[in-house]
Amino acid sequence: MNGVASGAQAAAMQASQLAAQGRDAEAAAAYDRALADFPKEPRLANSAGNFHFKAGRLTRALALFEQALTLAPDLVEAAINAAITLGRLGQPARAVALLAPLARIAQGNAAYWRTRADNERQAGQYREAADSLARAAALDPAGPHTARSRARLALERSAPDAVALIETALTLNRGDPNLLYDYAQALSVEGRISEALECTTTLVTHVPGWTDGLKLHAELRWAGGDRARFADHFESVTALQGAGPAAWRAWCDVLDGVDRHAESAAVLARARAIWPQDADLALAQAVALCEAGQAGDAQELLDEFAAQTGPDWMIARGRNALRLGDPQRAEAALDQARAARPGDVAAWALSDLAWRMTGDARHEWLHGQPGLVRQIAMPLGTDEREAITGLLARLHAHTAMPIGQSVKQGSQTKGALFARAEPELARLEAALYEAMADYRAGLPPADPTHPLLARRDEPWAINGSWSILLDGEGHHAAHIHPRGLLSSASYWLVPEEVDAPGEAGWLELGNPPPGLAEGLSSLHTVRPAEGTLVLFPSTLFHGTRPISRGRRMTVAFDVTARA
Repeated sequence: MNGVASGAQAAAMQASQLAAQGRDAEAAAAYDRALADFPKEPRLANSAGNFHFKAGRLTRALALFEQALTLAPDLVEAAINAAITLGRLGQPARAVALLAPLARIAQGNAAYWRTRADNERQAGQYREAADSLARAAALDPAGPHTARSRARLALERSAPDAVALIETALTLNRGDPNLLYDYAQALSVEGRISEALECTTTLVTHVPGWTDGLKLHAELRWAGGDRARFADHFESVTALQGAGPAAWRAWCDVLDGVDRHAESAAVLARARAIWPQDADLALAQAVALCEAGQAGDAQELLDEFAAQTGPDWMIARGRNALRLGDPQRAEAALDQARAARPGDVAAWALSDLAWRMTGDARHEWLHGQPGLVRQIAMPLGTDEREAITGLLARLHAHTAMPIGQSVKQGSQTKGALFARAEPELARLEAALYEAMADYRAGLPPADPTHPLLARRDEPWAINGSWSILLDGEGHHAAHIHPRGLLSSASYWLVPEEVDAPGEAGWLELGNPPPGLAEGLSSLHTVRPAEGTLVLFPSTLFHGTRPISRGRRMTVAFDVTARA
């Protein structure tokens, strides 16, 4: 080791010792001095990056890891650290691209392959993630971190061995609440609800402040048929000393998810008695009151917090104004929301309702142009369609009506459908991309001010995918997909009554939820036809007319533009 490297190492050790003593500001200053004294030492930059990463300063950490890689492009440790940081920052595809050139150098490094797999999974590159994890497992067959990564991937792909892999990971990572959470989900997918509930009961008992665990426990109780008391565990959790607003909001999330908005508003009123100035609780209560049909009470609360002008508040004001029958006031609030967040799907969808109520020509520009709504025959043969239909029907064997989704009295598959490994689903995904290309070709020209047409010519990706089965009865409530550019419905089973009077099971586009914008009805109604796909802007409210007999099975997904 030369003198410069030795000095850099000593400086890093001094700074690290300060960090270990909890002297964060002094440690940060020591690292800054060391970096100034030894600007070309990659391991020092990597060490400083680790310090800032542990302190939660992710942007600073990433810059230091990238600095280390600039100085030493083959420094695998820094690349792994940079990739982990990018994953935390929600940029997994960028992490994969950063790691890929180091595959040969890092071929014997299990941490490299595990980190690469984790980011490939987060980026939706599930087959690549499986290959990378196989390499990691071969190098590290008994490693707890590798076992945990394998378990998570198996769960997201709904692999047949998911339960077994999670059980193995639990033996190597005892007491890990995230793995117990995953175990509960995997058991529920297999229809083992009582065992899954044992897991979530443990989480609620021992990690009562973890809102994800609280919500999953409610979801499983709901799936198990406990519809009356499925959320009553929140009562005891919120009574615990130190329980904060997050637990109350989680309670209301599950109540809102099954359309018990009045109960949600009442719970939030109790929470606000404890934290009367908490703006997040006030906003949640205003939204719940609005959805419960108590628009006057909601408006009083919105007026009480008139100083709050963020986009979420303006969207809530706009939605409530629509319920009160005041589209001009709604548009004024929603205009501010769109200015603050130009791509916000909810702001555009609600603005369209206001424009329709006032006869504003912008409605035709937003949703009336030819080509924005299309029904397309999927490029699949009869045998392929039958194989896909059979697989989807089998997947619904252990599914239930979910919390917080549009389906009412039906079942919905869990997880991302196209993360699964079945070849039938890979073929379906490929066919859907072909149909998406057909749809894109029929769109109007690009328009930088339009929420969809502004991204007309960008690469598109399927983001989120699921199947829904209505068996004998049920419908989809009117809703939007706030994270989508395009929304969809493809048809696999269609009940005979679609051709009966009343058009049961038909898709309705543009029809708002009841009471939201009185006097408006559907802009489009679409007869379901097996083997077809309907694509439309996510800014259009959509739902279905109820069925009373037969089976209606769909696959739906969102389309987003790749960054």
